[in-house]
Amino acid sequence: MGQPVPVRVRPSAPSPTIMTESTANAGKPPPAESPAEKARALPSRAEIARWAKGEDLSTLGALFSELSVARFDTLMMQVRKEELLPQHWQVIGDRTVPDRQVFESYPEIRSLRAVSAHSEAAQGQMEALHIGWQELAGKQPALWTTSDLFVVVRRIIQRNLPVDFNELLSATRDVWRGLSLPHGKDQLETLWACLDLIRQKTKK
Repeated sequence: MGQPVPVRVRPSAPSPTIMTESTANAGKPPPAESPAEKARALPSRAEIARWAKGEDLSTLGALFSELSVARFDTLMMQVRKEELLPQHWQVIGDRTVPDRQVFESYPEIRSLRAVSAHSEAAQGQMEALHIGWQELAGKQPALWTTSDLFVVVRRIIQRNLPVDFNELLSATRDVWRGLSLPHGKDQLETLWACLDLIRQKTKK
């Protein structure tokens, strides 16, 4: 018998790497959000109507949270064009702010604190209302009009004050809802109409 012939085995070629999305993007930073993904979460008109009746609405403040003074003034011009508010802002000449105890002594403030004395959200609303009271030179919250409230909103935007718009709006709503006189109901209806129009004019 002859000698066995040795068989040379060729080394196998490396298998190709399968490129998946995860391997292709390995080590790369995540893609930036598109403008659509960065859009604000805005309340619907139906949600605003339910908020006016007392429901919570965490997205309400988004209507104002990223506005410039110029954009806010444009919205207010549209509101006044619809005759929802007087044509002219109220001029407040006296900038002397009374003591904090004056604010705490108002019946509407005592009532709000009694309803939710230990609520963190209520504390934030009280602080927002207090800053608004200061900006209106100590005008009692129960006597505010919707125009007064928007004066406060404008000053917050202009001065970049640390106020949560949702807390300010909700606190003012609760003050008006707690009034027995027609003034509260009238102002709440006006505020709802204004917010409804502002929502229609606001894009994400």
